[in-house]
Amino acid sequence: MPDISITRMFKDFGITTPGAQKSGREALSRAGIISSRPNRTNIASEKVDRAREALETAFLWHCGNGDCRRQAEARKGLLVDKAHCTICGGSKDRSSLRAMASALNAAKVSKVLVVGGTEAKTREIREKSSPGIDWRFVDGTRSKDDRYFRPARRWAEVIVIWGSTVLDHRVSSHFEGKGDARVITVTRRSIGALAEAVVEHLNRR
Repeated sequence: MPDISITRMFKDFGITTPGAQKSGREALSRAGIISSRPNRTNIASEKVDRAREALETAFLWHCGNGDCRRQAEARKGLLVDKAHCTICGGSKDRSSLRAMASALNAAKVSKVLVVGGTEAKTREIREKSSPGIDWRFVDGTRSKDDRYFRPARRWAEVIVIWGSTVLDHRVSSHFEGKGDARVITVTRRSIGALAEAVVEHLNRR
């Protein structure tokens, strides 16, 4: 297989700034994957996967935004384009869900019941969610007898009333109020807002 440009390889990895590329070159040189000679411009194609693995081991890839930058400060960070960020994956929702998973783990709880939301949002939450969260969802449009909702209430460790979504009061009323410390009401529609509200709730406990 033909050699490829090291600069091209870095761009494919999302490593585009001169400083990040310099750090990447130094790390790959230390790992013996590329020559330390500054005029070395190419890398063998069969070494590209090894190069990625070495860089992922040596650095925490981050996009430089907010929470991602702060998390990277605890490790040796490597600035990459947003789509290649290992913390948020280019998505604020994913980053917020990851922070939520960490907060749940610290609180030693995992069972989250969401009341409301659409099927599309439910799928999106499951796709973007970090490991460690056990989700259940209640359709906010289908009112049932209280006996139908009782098992979900008993199961949940955190109950989120997603009030800004399509949610019939005849459904939410089975979960809200009654002095239940597990219940959170979220007034914004985004997945990130839901995750952030859960983190704030756990921090107040």
